Amino acid sequence: MPAGVFKESYEADMAIFRYPIHWAALILAVVAAVAAPFVIGKYYLNLLVVMMIFWIAAIGLNITLGLAGQISLAHAALMGIGAYTVANAALHLGVNSVAILPIAGLAAALLGIILSLPSFRLKEYYLAMASLAAQLILEYVYSRIDPDQYTPVPPETKTLLGISLTEPTALYYFILAITVVMALAAANIGRSSLGRAMKAVRDNDVASEAIGINVQLVKATAFAIGGFYAGVAGGLYAIYSSGIGWEGFTLVNSIELLGMVLIGGPGRVVWGSLLGVLVMRTGWTMMESTITPLLAGIGLSIIASSAKYIVLGFLIVVFIIAEPEGLIAVLRRVKEYFRLWPYSY
Repeated sequence: MPAGVFKESYEADMAIFRYPIHWAALILAVVAAVAAPFVIGKYYLNLLVVMMIFWIAAIGLNITLGLAGQISLAHAALMGIGAYTVANAALHLGVNSVAILPIAGLAAALLGIILSLPSFRLKEYYLAMASLAAQLILEYVYSRIDPDQYTPVPPETKTLLGISLTEPTALYYFILAITVVMALAAANIGRSSLGRAMKAVRDNDVASEAIGINVQLVKATAFAIGGFYAGVAGGLYAIYSSGIGWEGFTLVNSIELLGMVLIGGPGRVVWGSLLGVLVMRTGWTMMESTITPLLAGIGLSIIASSAKYIVLGFLIVVFIIAEPEGLIAVLRRVKEYFRLWPYSY
């Protein structure tokens, strides 16, 4: 512990913000988040909105994969459930998009429970193949219900307390509030008895069952919570977009979300997911604006069109082999070095 910082109660020891530097960082983050719409342009504000949406989705996958150890390659399809629930309810029923958002999350959670059924019998690669099959089946369903790859979301349904969410600043603050609530909820899930049960199942499900943990219930709950987060993220994506298409919820998108979790840090539900999203989304934006045009300009258009997927696959392999705990573990070691310096022993 840092000199002069001592814990005098269980509540202090379990607090999310335990050290003065944590509170200083929180204050800076709040100021930056509130001031962002007045400092940056609409383009970068939209990038922040998209990052927050993917952060929510990555948190959900990190709960399923990082906490409970249940791999899923159908997370983007669960986002599609939320997105199409909001879009179709708004388009055909005229329902307010914000009001339908919890139902979108619950619909994806229900599908997540169904997807958890193979996990009762399958593990590791076999479970990955089962979730892959679910992803492809849902892609086919989406292609049938949305053959034009475009379902409009009426702008008049995107309101909250009379405020139109088609205005970028209002939409930013709305999604920011939901992101903060869901991130705090996820942080507390990991510290709860349910979170400890998920970690036990992840480490050894046979031993977990021997000590009285209902393994099947824990797995189903992990898929349900992950599905709920994915459904809410998909619903927010529908509110953000003028219309949605199923090409945004394909296997490639599921692998991207998996990469965010593996690169950021599986098991570090909030901060690991955030790091993964920042690296992936920022990296994609930089590649699309620099490397992709450069490769296309020298006649390597085939490589240019798939460059980001090559990089994604390379990064996933590197982190699985060299740093399975993700970037968050690297930052933790750096933080500990400077915290103890010059007396690192």
